[in-house]
Amino acid sequence: MRTHGGDPMCGRGRWIAVVLITAGLGLAGCSETASSSPGGGKVIPAKVEAIPGQDVKKVTFTEQAAQRIGVETVAIAVAPATLLPAGATPSPSMTVVPYSAVVYDPNGLTWVYTVPQPLTYVRVKVVVETVGGSQGTEAVLSDGPPAGTTVVTKGVIELYGAELGIGK
Repeated sequence: MRTHGGDPMCGRGRWIAVVLITAGLGLAGCSETASSSPGGGKVIPAKVEAIPGQDVKKVTFTEQAAQRIGVETVAIAVAPATLLPAGATPSPSMTVVPYSAVVYDPNGLTWVYTVPQPLTYVRVKVVVETVGGSQGTEAVLSDGPPAGTTVVTKGVIELYGAELGIGK
């Protein structure tokens, strides 16, 4: 029976094989992730377009990109009296969104991403009146889109990054 007797080259050969196999699997995964369009070009997961007359941009995701990020949405609701600040009168202009829908910009302004059409998102300025709910999970808005408007609740930071071109 032949033994390697602690030959360091034998161990090194096994590690080199493991590294090569791992690298090969990684490259195979990359080619699958960086899918190509039928025309042979690389698929861009997000398309960012200027909106004439506005400082914000429209972000359109591919369906696959939205799924990978896990985008979730909800309709803005009229704020119930239980969430309003003390003494505030309930009105249709006082709305509520999950606090996870709110993004703060570097200047402290608050925004939500609306969904004007499927897979298309536009950032809209809001004014957060108060944060409430049993665990501070609801943002009461005194200004912003009307009740019924669909907003993003999950994937907000990724949308913001895409709009600003972070990681591009």
